[in-house]
Amino acid sequence: MTDSFDKASQLRGIGLIGLALGLCAATAQAQNISAHEQLSAAVSEYVESFFSAEELQGSVGRSAEDVGRRVEIDISRIDPRLPLSQCEQPLIASMNQTQRPVGRINVKVECFGSAPWTKYVPVNVQVYEPVLITTRPLARGEVLSQADLSFEESDVSLLRGSYLQSPELALGMEVKRSLPAGAPLVQEALAAPLLVKRGDTVTLSAKAGTVEIRQQGVALQSGELGKRINVRNTNSDMVVQAVVTGLGEASVGF
Repeated sequence: MTDSFDKASQLRGIGLIGLALGLCAATAQAQNISAHEQLSAAVSEYVESFFSAEELQGSVGRSAEDVGRRVEIDISRIDPRLPLSQCEQPLIASMNQTQRPVGRINVKVECFGSAPWTKYVPVNVQVYEPVLITTRPLARGEVLSQADLSFEESDVSLLRGSYLQSPELALGMEVKRSLPAGAPLVQEALAAPLLVKRGDTVTLSAKAGTVEIRQQGVALQSGELGKRINVRNTNSDMVVQAVVTGLGEASVGF
């Protein structure tokens, strides 16, 4: 009887030890998951702090012009097998760049607790905005009109150059290189058209009060609107500086 009681007690003891070990393992596992969740949350909160709630939620309009900036943040999956102790202090997240994050970045997360650690988490930030695109193939030298322009939502993190979002910045501009239909318009691909070319006959105008004098000249330089160029006055053979004011026209100040 005593032996049976002792064996039962031993079995209960073994069972309690096993249960305790299981609870410890479960607790450790839970802490491990919490640490990874803590890391992921710190990264998400840090990156999202650079954007407004409207940008993060996105907006829907009737056309691309009506859609504001839309942001998608993709945090790389943190391997649950990564050794990581839970931090009793708030995690500190940072990155090398100071401007708003766009594209692929690495977020540095630091724990300054009793068991300090530092981790780098890759993040891909996609920022979608309405940008101007071409509606048809354009040859080098063509001047843009309203019919050549449209809006399309694009991931601006993938665009190179200063993309345009206002038609006023593109209308009347000359294409510096051939562009296919649907190409995003960037400032670097456009130039102000030459209104005066070297060797052209130019109408020179000079105004003083209500008196205006107009004479002919020959352009010694090419120039776009507002550019100062040298022009040889046909009557006096003098070279004067004039500001391009229109197609084949330039103004001389007294």
